[in-house]
Amino acid sequence: MKSKLNITIAQMDTAVGDVEGNAVKILKIWEEYHRVSHLIVFPELALSGYPPGDLLLRMDFIKECQRWLELIRDASAKFEAIALIGTPFYEGDLYNSALLVGGGKLLACYHKHFLPNYSVFDEKRYFRKGTYGTMVELGEVKIGISVCEDLWHPDGLERTYAIMGAHVLININASPYYFGKYEFKEAFLKARAEDNLCYVVYVNAVGGQDELVFDGRSLVIDPDGHICARAKAFEEDVLTVSLDVEKVKRRRLLDTRLREGKEKYHVISCGAGTYRELEALPPRVERNPKDEEEIYTALKTGLEAYVKKNNFSKVVLGLSGGIDSSLVACLAVDALGSDRVVGVFMPSEFTSQESKEDAITLAKNLGIELYQFPIDVIFRSFRDTLGSTDFGVADENLQARIRANILFYLSNRYGWLVLSTSNKSEASVGYTTIYGDMAGGFAPLKDIYKTLVYILARYRNSIKPDIPERVFQKPPSAELRPGQKDQDTLPPYQMLDQILMLYIEEGLSKEEIVSKGMDTETVEKVIRMIRLAEYKRSQAPVGTKITPRAFGKDWRMPITNMWGY
Repeated sequence: MKSKLNITIAQMDTAVGDVEGNAVKILKIWEEYHRVSHLIVFPELALSGYPPGDLLLRMDFIKECQRWLELIRDASAKFEAIALIGTPFYEGDLYNSALLVGGGKLLACYHKHFLPNYSVFDEKRYFRKGTYGTMVELGEVKIGISVCEDLWHPDGLERTYAIMGAHVLININASPYYFGKYEFKEAFLKARAEDNLCYVVYVNAVGGQDELVFDGRSLVIDPDGHICARAKAFEEDVLTVSLDVEKVKRRRLLDTRLREGKEKYHVISCGAGTYRELEALPPRVERNPKDEEEIYTALKTGLEAYVKKNNFSKVVLGLSGGIDSSLVACLAVDALGSDRVVGVFMPSEFTSQESKEDAITLAKNLGIELYQFPIDVIFRSFRDTLGSTDFGVADENLQARIRANILFYLSNRYGWLVLSTSNKSEASVGYTTIYGDMAGGFAPLKDIYKTLVYILARYRNSIKPDIPERVFQKPPSAELRPGQKDQDTLPPYQMLDQILMLYIEEGLSKEEIVSKGMDTETVEKVIRMIRLAEYKRSQAPVGTKITPRAFGKDWRMPITNMWGY
């Protein structure tokens, strides 16, 4: 039957700029799976890595992509299957393209139509939009090709493809993760399949790149809106699925909606490759992680990718005996292994005995190396040198900056990456010391509110109870002066985080937040702190994006901002 199609989803972790490495990985997967598949599909911009940013403004980089594309094309002559590869493609101008390659030839080319220009995306800066669709035929199976946003956009090509007779819609993606996004994607992909009475093949990237994480979870949806295949979450995976296109034909005989449609765009149809009869393979549907597991795995993936792709041998972080540093230490060990994580305990005269015991216990439980450097003498030397007689905020922050100096000395001496332990609640309101505890090369908790820190730490302890129970019970404190507690300066974190989420994630005004039952004076104070801390956040290290609106490319506020005061 020429209406049976085996498609292999190659859910790849690519490295931005490593064109050779990405090309070798593409060819290796192709060689391994070409005999069991008609078509192997790779993610968006798999050849260049995603997102390549201003590398796309360099002609030498574009030529390197072109050179490797030609080598892949030539190598394809020995493979029985054809492949769909995401790549930058220069054709008088630069396009974000999906190229169909096989038999030593470039068989078809599709240029992305809808170029997102919001949040972490800047595609109009780099690419020209495509103007035509591309539909290919393998045996009796017609396939419509699109790239990422083209399927997400309400005016995409999927309806045109379906009207033109496409049985399968293939959409290649490099879709960055945030919590809650997968459920939305699954729902709309099911709707696309049901509305167009066809299979939808959604191929996503996986891994981490700077602040972004890609969760994989590539999907195949049948014409009834059912998941018939799902790749692993947050892991590289290669999944071959057999599609019975007769199911599409039967559905369209019973549901005649597509007969009423009219063609909107010119669609190029081209034959590609020689159809072969292949054995149908059983479907595989991987499990979907639960909420805390999903977020924790995303953080672990982002940290591991940043360390690996920037060639750091080890990471180092300050252990205070508090919840934030405890969670970061667990993440680092789970991502890298205990032999690549170094903790540093740096007590002052204000550090409690309990904090010391908890930091030492945590390090022992995790099996990591722990250095201890008391900062009392250094602190007194600074104060004596500066002639400090009273004790104020500057003296509190001085301790945090001394600790940062020690961490960066170790980083400089041994080539280790410093992990910041600051969280999103602190960064939002500036309750963090610039060039102190917020300093680092990477901030795993940058997009994690304090209340979520506790939830994730509890989740991690449910797997292995490495964090001492007392860390969960004692009031949060930076221990920079006698008896200091976070709530001396901030509202309770439950209240603070609610206000922050309403203001940052949902964009509500002061009046709208107050109308939800929040105290007016508290809301005004928090918003004022958010605005005053903008200059700090602009100098913060990169960290994994978890929410729809993370500080960084999602949040582009002016530092000098007179609005709303």
